[in-house]
Amino acid sequence: MMPKIKWTPQRLAILKYLDGNKQHPSAEEIYEALSKDFPTMSVATVYNVLEFLKRTGRVKEIHVDPEKRRFDPDTTEHHHAICVKCKKVFDIYQKVELPDLHKYLTQFDILDAKLTVDVLCPECKKKKDFKLGLKEYKCSQCGSIRTAKHKPQKCPSCGSRGSLKEIKQH
Repeated sequence: MMPKIKWTPQRLAILKYLDGNKQHPSAEEIYEALSKDFPTMSVATVYNVLEFLKRTGRVKEIHVDPEKRRFDPDTTEHHHAICVKCKKVFDIYQKVELPDLHKYLTQFDILDAKLTVDVLCPECKKKKDFKLGLKEYKCSQCGSIRTAKHKPQKCPSCGSRGSLKEIKQH
């Protein structure tokens, strides 16, 4: 029997946000996009809806970004390329022949095989300051920007703790 869910306005908004979305969003990105219109919605609500949609075959969780769980509303057969700099995910609809994996995994039942290609996207190739693995963080107190591999505990300029937020790079 198919699981049921009560379709609240928040849940319907999540479904609408995903419809035709090619960005492969994370739960946090969906929450951020919808929380202004639905201030009582939580990240947990988004995760619960995504889990329901995953169980019912309406979205696929894709494992392309070790930092975030991402979801793809396009459940047709396809592969992915992920930019190592900006983490954008691109669909590959071309049929790609994978080697006969049964030869190498004789003790396993292969349930699914997807190709994920690490790339440097055209936008990131144009950037002159390409530094693999580094992110930019901006201090909400003094506005200074820090480039680092991991989020610093405190701002190196003003010393405030917890004030650094990752800058989205587009």
